[in-house]
Amino acid sequence: MKRLLLITSILIFIQGTIWAEEFCSGASCMPNEVKSNCTTMQGNGCIDWSNGVIYATGMGVPMQNVSQAQKRYSALEAARLVAMRNLLQMVEGINISSTRTVKAGMLENDTINTQINGRIRQVIQAGKPKEMSDGSVWVTMKMYLRDIMSILIKNEQFDTQETSMNKSAAQKQEPEAKKKEGPSYGGDAGTVYTGLIIDARGAGISPAMSPKVYNTEGKEIYGSAAVDRDFVLQHGIVGYVKDMEKARQHQRVKGNPLIIKARSSDKATDLTISNEDAGLLEKLDASQSFLREARVLIIVG
Repeated sequence: MKRLLLITSILIFIQGTIWAEEFCSGASCMPNEVKSNCTTMQGNGCIDWSNGVIYATGMGVPMQNVSQAQKRYSALEAARLVAMRNLLQMVEGINISSTRTVKAGMLENDTINTQINGRIRQVIQAGKPKEMSDGSVWVTMKMYLRDIMSILIKNEQFDTQETSMNKSAAQKQEPEAKKKEGPSYGGDAGTVYTGLIIDARGAGISPAMSPKVYNTEGKEIYGSAAVDRDFVLQHGIVGYVKDMEKARQHQRVKGNPLIIKARSSDKATDLTISNEDAGLLEKLDASQSFLREARVLIIVG
């Protein structure tokens, strides 16, 4: 009797495991390696703001009364089309700034609309498809934020510097990373930094392609107009991560980054920092190039 109960329990466990793997929906159908890198999750996908990638899923069902190979092909093609449609919806909802979305730019400018739709048709698949027992298939497609950024910059949705600024001699000699048990906020104008980390946890902000940083009096300290165009096209105005350790090790700022805190903001995407930190950044920008090169990470969560 005990043996029968044990076998029954094992079968129930196995059946539950298979059920969990067989059935998924939306973002839960993305490959595990994709989900682990996501900064913000949405119903049909996610955005990896750290590496600048947008992901979206789509489901396709097979045609009936055709061969098995044709069924699989038709389901895959349908899934890719749905994923691309969902990807476009995600792109449209991305914040350019605290007051503008990509969709607003597309509605105002037919060129932007045409170019973004063209890029959507060139996206690639991420990971392997997930095939369900009923023949349906889930596919994940991905697109790079830099592709959207290049379209917006070319169509003057926000300004960036057209020419690179020369690095100071001191900036070229990056100091070795210091091992610290916990974050040490603030710095001084006599230290050479490899980037800027803004700890915005609890500030209530959402990621955007072109956020701005203000002091407490509303003066803009950092934004798209102050950075090098070439770097922005590849990496964006800022990067976003979810914890301090990932921020410190990120290639964008790795070495000896300056770490400061953000204050609560009444804007959805923009940050406010103390006047003391703002003054320090202005001094550093006069002699160092990390702000002009957009070597800025924001910790959200």
